Amino acid sequence: MEIELKSLSKFLSYVLRHHPDSIGVDIDKNGWVAISELIQKAENEGRIFGKEQLYQVLEYGEKQRFILSNDGKYIRAGYGHSIEVELQLHPQQPPRLLYHGTAQKNLDSIYDEGLHSGSRNFVHLSANESDAKEVGARHGTPVILEILSQIMAEEGINFYQSESEPDIWLTKKVEPKFFN
Repeated sequence: MEIELKSLSKFLSYVLRHHPDSIGVDIDKNGWVAISELIQKAENEGRIFGKEQLYQVLEYGEKQRFILSNDGKYIRAGYGHSIEVELQLHPQQPPRLLYHGTAQKNLDSIYDEGLHSGSRNFVHLSANESDAKEVGARHGTPVILEILSQIMAEEGINFYQSESEPDIWLTKKVEPKFFN
């Protein structure tokens, strides 16, 4: 069961964050897609699941990446998009420090240029070191950068807290001067 749920979660991330066109779903400007359409279009592409499995991913998924609309008819990814969406997030006061996990091999360019969102809409920062280390380990030998997020906010840089995963913080860019 867990492998199936993990596989479904990855599929949902791929479709809802990056490639809705891969199955032909229509995502609105705020990232929402009708669950009925998502299930049908996925089935047309050979990926069969029902509302029950979808709700299991929402409730029990290792990462809380998705949000269900209040009426239960729509779903969207909470963060991590490379497609243009307006998540309607409001600036929040971040904690004093946030963390970014990366690989050792990326440090030179990060120290020169800072952190950029790259193909995504935001730079992702973690509220705790362990999550940042896990992210960094995906790309090689992990290195954890401490980000002076409170100072950034005091200088007028906006931070947004993920709706789906409260330990994830989002910002557009982190300049090197804000590394601790």
